[in-house]
Amino acid sequence: MTLGPFWVSFLLKILVTAAVVIAAARTAERAGPFFGALIACLPVSAGPSYVLLSLQSSDGFIAETALASAAMSAGAALFLAIYVVLAPRAGVAATLGSALGAWLAAAFLIRQAQWTTLAVVALNTLAYGLALLAIPRLERTQPISRSERRWFDLPLMAAMVGLLVAAVVSLSAVLGAALTGIAAVFPVTFSSLGVIVHSRLGGRVAAATMAGAIRAMPGFVLGLIALHLLALPAGAPLAMLAALTVMLAWSGGLILWRVRRLGASRLR
Repeated sequence: MTLGPFWVSFLLKILVTAAVVIAAARTAERAGPFFGALIACLPVSAGPSYVLLSLQSSDGFIAETALASAAMSAGAALFLAIYVVLAPRAGVAATLGSALGAWLAAAFLIRQAQWTTLAVVALNTLAYGLALLAIPRLERTQPISRSERRWFDLPLMAAMVGLLVAAVVSLSAVLGAALTGIAAVFPVTFSSLGVIVHSRLGGRVAAATMAGAIRAMPGFVLGLIALHLLALPAGAPLAMLAALTVMLAWSGGLILWRVRRLGASRLR
């Protein structure tokens, strides 16, 4: 039996994204919560969605979708903050359920408004500023690499992200730019990574990883803003390259900040 073009495209989207997620998750497990958070905040699920969307949508659609994604990224701050607070004292199901419930509530409220670039910047500044104030100091928690991995952990994570990418791209024409942007940043990577780390290494390691993600996510938001602003004048391909550069620059800055902080602490 020969697969049709739709199914070939669908399977390719899942396989390509699965490969990216597996590579990222393996690195995260060996690097500890801080570097695990940096990797989790890379555009592992949203990136492939936008690349594939750009092949079938206009630059204007990409710009609108990126603005919606940037607005909805404020919901990730709420998701992460709740996970950080609950994970050390609650189980996986209760923690993840509460965090996803908060994200869905935020998605409903954010969907009701018409967002401008300045409003999105202000919203995310407030959301991540409050999230940073709410988290305890968990960076010194034991590294992620100290436990054996179950054989199905990474395939499960990859399948979740791959299915999301395929669904976002396939349904984009029906959803429209705003809902596509929201769906593209659904916290499937954080959810699946949280389940794996929380169940294998405990709530404190999971909380430490999500706490690091709160610091890393503003770079993701700035990348989406860059994509929104550059998609029309520069075209989607160059705009996505600029967005990725912004995200990587933010992560690089966090690494330098951590190195200097650790160096200063050793001198005391």
